[in-house]
Amino acid sequence: MSRIKALNAAIGNSNPRLWLSALLLPLAGCIAMPQMPRQPVRQDPFAGIDIEKRLPAFPQLNLALFLSENTKNSVAFGRQGGAMGGFDIAPIVESKFELFKANFKSSVRIDRLSDAKTSQADLVALYDSFVEVKGSFRLDVTVVFMDVDGKEIDRVQARGERAFGMLGLGQSPGGPIVQVVGDVNRALERDMRASVKLADFARARGGAGAAVAAFAPAASADVDKPGYALKARPDDFALVVGIERYSKLPEARFAQNDAEAVKKHLEALGLPPRNIIQLSGSDATRSILQGYLDEWLPRNVKPDSTVFFYYSGHGAPDPKTGEAYLVPWDGNASFLQSTAYPLKSLYKSLGALKVKGVLIALDSCFSGAGGRSVLAEGARPLVMKLDESALPRQNLTLLTAASGDEITATLADQGHGIFTYFFLKGLGGAAKDASGKVTAKSLYDYLKPHVQDEAHRQNREQTPLLRGACLDCEIARF
Repeated sequence: MSRIKALNAAIGNSNPRLWLSALLLPLAGCIAMPQMPRQPVRQDPFAGIDIEKRLPAFPQLNLALFLSENTKNSVAFGRQGGAMGGFDIAPIVESKFELFKANFKSSVRIDRLSDAKTSQADLVALYDSFVEVKGSFRLDVTVVFMDVDGKEIDRVQARGERAFGMLGLGQSPGGPIVQVVGDVNRALERDMRASVKLADFARARGGAGAAVAAFAPAASADVDKPGYALKARPDDFALVVGIERYSKLPEARFAQNDAEAVKKHLEALGLPPRNIIQLSGSDATRSILQGYLDEWLPRNVKPDSTVFFYYSGHGAPDPKTGEAYLVPWDGNASFLQSTAYPLKSLYKSLGALKVKGVLIALDSCFSGAGGRSVLAEGARPLVMKLDESALPRQNLTLLTAASGDEITATLADQGHGIFTYFFLKGLGGAAKDASGKVTAKSLYDYLKPHVQDEAHRQNREQTPLLRGACLDCEIARF
């Protein structure tokens, strides 16, 4: 019993030598170890860390990585553990650097900040890591991104902690450590890839396409350049929203590509560019979106106008009420009522317009189960039902990408959401009837089976929905 007390006392002690030596204490009785544990075999430092293998977020930026004294001490602490016969955490700690290699054109370590200019780097990352072992393994990481002159651009932070078992690190000493580092890695990568400030810096350094190259297809999709041009529609208006990178949320893959292609097709349908507002990135805040819905559109539309509203980005459900929200660039899944935009408010604003008709197309989902939807931490995904009573019956038509319990999918080779891709194909003439007319009904009849088939190929379900009172109203005529 005295040996167990000594083990527990050592684990709770912040002295690394006592902690590491505790791993070597022989235990008596029914919990005695038959022999000393074997020295761990060195393996790939990144084994088990689960860095996502995907295209880099900033493929045109060279990164210089500078390690703080806290980080160097953490690595030394880990090497000390291996030298004393314990579990060597140095490879695990160092594995966090793999996320930089995976997300930048190149990554090189520098010893001094002044070396950044001579390293041909575009960006400097000051990496600060601190490890604590006191009955649990805790890791705090802050990464400060700077230009080569030392001016801060943005920073990301992550923290993870896991308790050891009853007998300290137990039979699998690396378990809690690997889990914590994996959690921290994923959080850092998520926030780094979602950083609008880094994306803006990448654009400035590498051209217009640099910041979104991570999710750009290898070549333009076949719907990106409309092959038609219809007669002018000077009285029609559109509000197009595509949010791919959020201030503090994961990306909505290809959402900005979707919005840009929709804008081009609306111009091809005859809408004047001045009548089309496109909101993306930091321009797509809740207040700006609400301003265009409640002020700009009512001030400009006419009784003969047709209004198009398109949204590509995250949706979210309120776990308590089940109410569905569009999530703007500055939205927070934990505070939907104050940071997001309710669907019922969207319907109310657009339904109040004194116009001929309104077509709403939403490439989003609202279950919180993944895809283009988010959920507050700790909440459970919901089966959402569209509140049809909130849809004004006289002039509003709604197309959504998925049913309430489904998630949206994308076409990686085309760089678009599945719904948007076939929506644009149909809008461009594939959904026209024998007379050359495209209606909401013909558009839906065309895209629904195509979306379902493509989703099945990806081993998932996605069923678009159509609601409204003007399903046979003309959208376009070829």
